[in-house]
Amino acid sequence: MTDKPRPDAEELEPTLDEVAPEENEETAGTDDAETDDNVVEIDEVARLQLELDEHRDRLLRTVAEMENLRKRTRREVVDSRRFAQADLLRPLLEVLDNFDRALEHAPDEDSAQTFHEGVTMIAQSFRQVLLDRGVKIIEAEGEEFDPARHEAVGQAPANDDVEAGSVLAVVQTGYTLDDMVLRASRVIVAQ
Repeated sequence: MTDKPRPDAEELEPTLDEVAPEENEETAGTDDAETDDNVVEIDEVARLQLELDEHRDRLLRTVAEMENLRKRTRREVVDSRRFAQADLLRPLLEVLDNFDRALEHAPDEDSAQTFHEGVTMIAQSFRQVLLDRGVKIIEAEGEEFDPARHEAVGQAPANDDVEAGSVLAVVQTGYTLDDMVLRASRVIVAQ
């Protein structure tokens, strides 16, 4: 026997390319195709997730806008009712003022007593209707002058009871509807 060098075990093992070159190429192509498909699927999932997030964000914004619209509409309806009511009530205040003037200047004779009582009852009834509708008198006498609630029609020297800058006397009563001034009190302010 001749001594030939024996090949190493590594040399004896055929390479994958030698055994099944076609199979190896197909497998490599499949791996690349699977990888490409996976990347495409991941990209598609990411795109769909992004689209879903955008739609969800738009939906939430739309819901918030609708809620804000409902609140604003409610406020506007309440305000428009108040303003409509105020427009109705302002002229009625003049009627009430006329009743008060009539009561101040009515004769004190016995025959006038019946007139006086009748006008007093009408004025009380009228005041009650206004109170029932939310109209309130602005209390002004002795209070600090507030240009939002009082209209100064004159000034007079302050006395011991009233400090300077306060309302000394009320010339014409003012009224509010809830927190809205229907008519400012016309007042004389102490100097």
